[in-house]
Amino acid sequence: MFKKILCPTDGSNHAFKALDLAIDMAKKYDAALVILHVPHRSENIDALQRFAEIEGLTKHVNAEVNRLKAMDYRIAVATDAAFQDSGISPRLLIEIGEHIIEGAKGRAEDNGLEDVTARLEPGDPADRILELIDAENIDCVIMGSRGLNDLKGLFLGSVSHKIANRAPCTCIAVK
Repeated sequence: MFKKILCPTDGSNHAFKALDLAIDMAKKYDAALVILHVPHRSENIDALQRFAEIEGLTKHVNAEVNRLKAMDYRIAVATDAAFQDSGISPRLLIEIGEHIIEGAKGRAEDNGLEDVTARLEPGDPADRILELIDAENIDCVIMGSRGLNDLKGLFLGSVSHKIANRAPCTCIAVK
């Protein structure tokens, strides 16, 4: 039924549940699994710090997170003009993004999947996901219903909501 499954992830609890379902579906249908992480343009510093603590990354990112909190900035992706103005180190977003996708890929491979690709790409998460669906001929997207930025999703429309409404393939949002 499915030949290629996309699992976008931001490292949130819902994303981990979605990854587990994507792994199960890929195994069942002998499908390829593509894991994608797109850093959010406005990730909350507190959410980022909680994620770093949970994942054991505090020694790598604490100094940067504390500096940002002291400056009262919000995280922005390197491709945004706001990123350049804020003085935020691109290394912070890249390091956390690499940790997220490497962990997700390892989890899939540990569960017996062989055809697993992990990608870290800048941009708007919804736009990048939709572009990848077309470019990679994805026939199923499995993603968390909420990410690290739950409040933003309530007011601006979550990434999963945008994908469910725009994608030309099957979409599963996991709670």
